[in-house]
Amino acid sequence: MSQRLRGGRALLAGPVVLAVLLAAGCGSDAPSAATSTTAPSSTSTSTTAAPTTTAPSPTTTAPSRTTTSRPRKSPIPTRTATGPTTTATPSSHTTASKAATKPTPKPVPRPTATTTKPRPTPAAATCRIPAGVSAAQVVLVDSSGSSATVRACRRSGGRYLLDLGPYYGHVGRNGVSWSKREGDLKTPAGTYPLLGGFGVRGNPGLVTGWFRVDGNDVWVDDSASSLYNTHQRRPVDGRWSSAENLYNTKAYNYAQVVGYNQSRTPGKGSAIFFHVDTGGGTAGCVSLPADALLAVMRWERSGAVMSIR
Repeated sequence: MSQRLRGGRALLAGPVVLAVLLAAGCGSDAPSAATSTTAPSSTSTSTTAAPTTTAPSPTTTAPSRTTTSRPRKSPIPTRTATGPTTTATPSSHTTASKAATKPTPKPVPRPTATTTKPRPTPAAATCRIPAGVSAAQVVLVDSSGSSATVRACRRSGGRYLLDLGPYYGHVGRNGVSWSKREGDLKTPAGTYPLLGGFGVRGNPGLVTGWFRVDGNDVWVDDSASSLYNTHQRRPVDGRWSSAENLYNTKAYNYAQVVGYNQSRTPGKGSAIFFHVDTGGGTAGCVSLPADALLAVMRWERSGAVMSIR
């Protein structure tokens, strides 16, 4: 009896538990009325559990990297490669732009007419020639001690104009004298004709004649000789006791005879020449540097004189 009672309880309890289980939805898989009424509909499940409606969309709700993440650095501008400028053909716009920026050339001023009078030509330099001299050409020698200033002057009307010079040279070591004597180392003062020339070298252009010398050419300075103050050639043959050799000095590369003591007065002086300067006073001649000497020789015409003072 007791077992039946226990079994009855069990039997009684079974339906109750079953009903409870069925009400809780944990029954068999077969559909029932209770299951249909208590189970959530597919629509409800879709709205509550579907990931498409409840999960945040990465495009709409996910934070944007550009707006919510740390600031992004500004992009580095891309360099644009350019081709060589020498091969590019300029456009009409570029050419026009360059033409527009090119400076306008300044106008060249034209000479305007002037009413000012032309300046007068400076007066030609004149030479102060000693009184009584009337030659067309005068080689004027002004001395100071053994130094000399030489000018080539040309007569023009009633005055003398300076053509060449002044040049600077030398006279005798003992200066100039109006009473020249043989061997006194003085240059004779006065006005004398300029005669022919001679030299170790050829004629530079002297119109009055020229002879070329060698070792046998001399100028006799023996006052006792009949050949005093003349050009001679060796051998001596007893014709003079002293003479100046015309070949053994560079002073006579170019030389011109000054017509002093043409009467050959014994002891009055001899061998007075116009020759190349050697850097100091002479034995009585007048000297100039070679270039100046040659300029005067080429300037001379027949009848020229030398005036020494």
